[in-house]
Amino acid sequence: MNNLKKVMLIAIMVMASTMSFANGDKPNVKVQSVGAKTIALTASGFGTSETQIKLRDEKGSILHTERILGENEYSKKFDLNSLKTGTYYIEVENETSFSTLSVEVSAKSTNVLNNSKVVIMKPVIRRNGDLLDILMPSEDSTSVEVSIYDSNFNRVFKETVAGSNDLRRYDLSQLAQGDYRIKMNAGGREFIQFVAVK
Repeated sequence: MNNLKKVMLIAIMVMASTMSFANGDKPNVKVQSVGAKTIALTASGFGTSETQIKLRDEKGSILHTERILGENEYSKKFDLNSLKTGTYYIEVENETSFSTLSVEVSAKSTNVLNNSKVVIMKPVIRRNGDLLDILMPSEDSTSVEVSIYDSNFNRVFKETVAGSNDLRRYDLSQLAQGDYRIKMNAGGREFIQFVAVK
């Protein structure tokens, strides 16, 4: 009877931690043309994590960046008159997600390409002693490649996980002492975190 209670308690704790991982902060991002060459960006749902908003050109150069911390809503107009004709990208990124949307700028107007919106849920990493928990994104079926590299950039582990609301647990106690890089590729984006094994 006691063993059954222990097993049930452990199962409930694992489910609760998985649910808390899954409820990550996912900003709701909306971009509209509001004038000849002006766009309005409104976003909400940042949660408590730091959020970065960037405007990039076709070459990937950052033209404007802002960091938001502790605010749940953001609204700003951008005057694009000084930009050359071309395609630009609005990026909104926080600890758990990455969103991007394209804006075409012509000589006299802007066109927000709402069908170009991409939202990538990042794998969420939590460390508990020698255990490393990674919650895979659940928004789509994108597979996630997880690789662990040592301080000499040698890959010591690699796994490809089908995209699902799947919690993976890795035991770091078998690794030698040192610093390790956890690299995850999801949806064409690369996410990196570092851990130290002592």
